[in-house]
Amino acid sequence: MAQFPHPCEHDGDFAGFVDAAPLPPRPATDEAIIRRARDGLVPTWGKSLAKLLAIQVPAGLLTLTVCPQFGLGAATHHSLLHTLHASHPAALYYLSCGLIFVLFGALLSGLAADRRDLRALGPGRYACFAGYSLGAYLILMLLGTEAFIAASLFWVIGAAAGCAAGFALGHRLKTATAGV
Repeated sequence: MAQFPHPCEHDGDFAGFVDAAPLPPRPATDEAIIRRARDGLVPTWGKSLAKLLAIQVPAGLLTLTVCPQFGLGAATHHSLLHTLHASHPAALYYLSCGLIFVLFGALLSGLAADRRDLRALGPGRYACFAGYSLGAYLILMLLGTEAFIAASLFWVIGAAAGCAAGFALGHRLKTATAGV
């Protein structure tokens, strides 16, 4: 069995370390440390946006599994949703569908975002929400089987509203529970 030295035997080494003259790091090392700390504390606009999109896109794809609107989900013949579609004005139906489609992802994004991300995105995050909604709509129109109708543009408005509301709600929930 190996013999380990008693901890008191290293007291002299530690005292020598404490009494030693400070050695400053090389300037290149010092700059690299400062740069990495700054990059971690102040993320770029693109990194923050990519973080939110990495949450919102899978959440949006998950909601497609129950959405019959574009013919992509598993619920293409859900009687309740078809009844709602037939009983409400098309603009209201598409507005609520867009809102529901992005609300889940935006809520999760709001929970995942921190102050640094909000600072990096700034007030432009609302333009990002509108862009995400428009991009999702265009992709769904290209992939889906539903014919384009003007009322379905209300989907973009609902999606942008859902994105903004969900993100704000998620961030408020996160900050409210952080103090607990």
